[in-house]
Amino acid sequence: MKIIQIISLVALAFCLLMLLAHFIRLVKLGKPKDLSQKSGDVSKGILYSNTVAMMPANKESAYMHLPTYSAGILFHTGIFLSFLLYLLSLFNLNQYYPQWLNLLLGLYLLVGSVCGISLLIKRLVNKNLHSLANPDDYISNILATLFQLFTALYLIFQNSCSLLFSLYYVVAIILFIYMPLGKLKHLLYYFAARYHLGFFYGWRNVWPPHKEQ
Repeated sequence: MKIIQIISLVALAFCLLMLLAHFIRLVKLGKPKDLSQKSGDVSKGILYSNTVAMMPANKESAYMHLPTYSAGILFHTGIFLSFLLYLLSLFNLNQYYPQWLNLLLGLYLLVGSVCGISLLIKRLVNKNLHSLANPDDYISNILATLFQLFTALYLIFQNSCSLLFSLYYVVAIILFIYMPLGKLKHLLYYFAARYHLGFFYGWRNVWPPHKEQ
């Protein structure tokens, strides 16, 4: 394992420890407290909150922006895939599956990178989105997009460019250090937010919605 890879592992360890601290803080806050009389099933509400409620037809306005919604799905799945491929790359496990699979995964991540760039541009040019954005939004998008892009390039051109190898791990290091400090930590808070939503609406018998008779 090369020095740049070891440094990236240290950055990842820092990231995980910081996220663990955030997680412990969330756990210490305890479960939501609702003083109203319980009339629904909290478990079903939480399950609905993390599944069907995320479909565009059940969100407030996502159904009116399907291209953006789809780009967001591709972008986020690409990020998770990039994390997995990073771990595999540390131990050169990606060399044990066929080149066509590397190429296929690389192309998928290139699509995810394009989606990230398109979402960034939309945030810049759309007055409503731009007015709500802050520097953290742009930095987070750029880092996540670069991580996908360099993961894709590393997969497609692996072992053919030492500079690309180094840049890939430099981007990973910056991303891991920034993640628990900026909005990227919503990787953790997303699940807490969906849990609270499901608890609230499940408790009050709103989620899952009642089927019309």
